[in-house]
Amino acid sequence: MNRKILFTDLDGTLLDSGKSITPANLDAIDRMIRQGHKFVIATGRPMQSAIQISRRYGWTGEGYYIASYNGGLIYDCNEDKALVRFPVKMEYVRHILDEAKAAGIHAHTYDDVNVVSEKDTPELQLYCNGIMVPPVVVDDVTTYLKDEPIKVVAISRGAHAVLDGFRSRLAPYCEGKLTTVFSNPMLLEFENPRSTKGGAVTYMCSHFNIPISDSIAVGDEENDISMISAAGTGVAMANATNEVKAIADYITEHDNDHDGISEIINKFIL
Repeated sequence: MNRKILFTDLDGTLLDSGKSITPANLDAIDRMIRQGHKFVIATGRPMQSAIQISRRYGWTGEGYYIASYNGGLIYDCNEDKALVRFPVKMEYVRHILDEAKAAGIHAHTYDDVNVVSEKDTPELQLYCNGIMVPPVVVDDVTTYLKDEPIKVVAISRGAHAVLDGFRSRLAPYCEGKLTTVFSNPMLLEFENPRSTKGGAVTYMCSHFNIPISDSIAVGDEENDISMISAAGTGVAMANATNEVKAIADYITEHDNDHDGISEIINKFIL
């Protein structure tokens, strides 16, 4: 039996609309781990949020991993240690925050345990409540942070076009310095060019000597495209965007509320 490795997004993929994991999905994940396969949460969320989920479901042993910040920080749940980290230079953080402020757009970054912002906004509170990570409001992010952060996030509630325009205006500055990706229509992320979910697929397969052909990646949004393209089998959820479905090898029959992950595990791994 070939060892296989599954990379799954959280929101809109592994998590249902109530931000829980269905019993059928939990059972399928448990069975694949017991057979010696590997399971990777690949999410745009910060590490602290992803770790909370992994611990809630007892995913702390051999075979469980997290690629948080869209692959910017890869973590071994069993060893409780980071395997690789790709930060954003502080000067880039400062520039994005200043540009967002000038445009009237909320933006924030992260330390090891908190969301860090220079202003308390409704967008900040909504985001932090959703990922269950506390916010810290400081005068100057760049002097507060001890280490360079993994990413910067810009949020515009109910106005995707605003963020899309912001992305376009910053494209010349970001070229060669930062990549930009939407994890949902209202959430634009600025990251180290090496921070991609696709990069996480390549790194993990190499690290564990697993052929790319034995990797499966599943997601539903733009930030999942790189890993769906990189994996041996790229899967789009039934509830995925049309852009994601267009590049997938397989589209699930069931969505994130109806055991889509169980479908994938039973079809491609067990």
